[in-house]
Amino acid sequence: MKPRNRKSAASTSLSAREIALRVLERSGIATPVQSLLDTILKGGDFARQEASLATELVYGYLRSEIQLSWLLGQFLKAPDKLPLAMHIILGIAAYELLYLDRIPAHASVNAAVEAVRTRFGQGLSRVANGVLRSLIRHAEDEDVLAPLYYVKRIPDPLQRLSIRYSLPVWILELWISAYGQERAEAYAAASAKVPWPCVRINTSRRNWTVLRNQLAQEGKNFALSGVRFAPGHAPESLHSWLAQGALSLQGAGSQLVLEALDVQNWKGPVWDACAGRGGKTLALMEQGLSILAASDVYLPRLRGLHADARRLELSPPPLICASATAPAIKGKPQTILLDVPCSGLGTLARHPDLRMLRTPEQVQELVSLQEQILDTAWGILPSGGHIAYVTCTINPEENEIQVSRFLERHPEGVLDRQWTSTPDDFGTDLMYGALIGKP
Repeated sequence: MKPRNRKSAASTSLSAREIALRVLERSGIATPVQSLLDTILKGGDFARQEASLATELVYGYLRSEIQLSWLLGQFLKAPDKLPLAMHIILGIAAYELLYLDRIPAHASVNAAVEAVRTRFGQGLSRVANGVLRSLIRHAEDEDVLAPLYYVKRIPDPLQRLSIRYSLPVWILELWISAYGQERAEAYAAASAKVPWPCVRINTSRRNWTVLRNQLAQEGKNFALSGVRFAPGHAPESLHSWLAQGALSLQGAGSQLVLEALDVQNWKGPVWDACAGRGGKTLALMEQGLSILAASDVYLPRLRGLHADARRLELSPPPLICASATAPAIKGKPQTILLDVPCSGLGTLARHPDLRMLRTPEQVQELVSLQEQILDTAWGILPSGGHIAYVTCTINPEENEIQVSRFLERHPEGVLDRQWTSTPDDFGTDLMYGALIGKP
């Protein structure tokens, strides 16, 4: 454990912990944690620093929840008898102690003990104090984040990976079965990274390369117009450029998969059949591609797409609120983009709540839905056109096997390209893409 020579935490830190506790108490009920966090932060007048810390605590806790629970369990006599909120309070404090050097250890312990005392009384506050101080002493003697620490204490390799990377066993079993031990562990390690914030420069602007090169001095270029920044090091100027429509927030994985599928040579018009908020739709428009329509089942997302198009000074495309299994488009698209609903197992670094929200049963339902979407799109696609099939998951049933089965049902189809992203140190979403031609 690193020595802590830091100033005392500001009073806003306690408020940030309270925000995090409220969000985490409600997480895992099916509502995405980002929606819960946004609702609370938008409902109050919070300083940026306070909101930032609350966000970091929520996502950090979820990204390491299984690990933190196991570590704390080494010092708890009967953890199953403790209230859920106390587990969360202790977990938040443990995350601070192990991962946030900038917060003094005494501030983390005192805040947690006081929170437990306020909710549950003096007796459990003493338990909280003893457990956290035991964790501190243990972390001073042992590197509790090192791989060897878990090798020495957890004989079962699968359980060891689950605790070290805070992943449910079923996800690890899926990856090991599909890809082997080494590759599965690489995916697990990638899911534990803190994602780097990324932007996509608006290439429809005349001098977009100047802005890209300017921002690259503080970050790293990738793909055609992407720039990413180390966590906590995104320049303040991004807010201004965002408001001016010079760039958009978009993850690296979404930009890289389009590049891997040779987006610059796609034929228009394009139908984005599962558009969501429209990040990929707008990226295509910025590169000059004609959009026949963008559709999604959720109207607020389409409204957001319309607003973003205006911000980027692009003419909003025709928007249709409809399922890709029952489309209502007019005209013939030459390219159909299917960024299909998926299990999201490639986004666990960015959406750590999916670790507990997602179930194997849901995955099978999504596989069936993807099959329906593919077959529907194929019936609409004219001869000479292409389907660009995209997921943000690591699961062959949704990726390679899904495409293989599609080609068995439609042997006239031609697999022109197939791509899977490689895990990196940037917390990049792990994506899959395939480009299928119709002769």
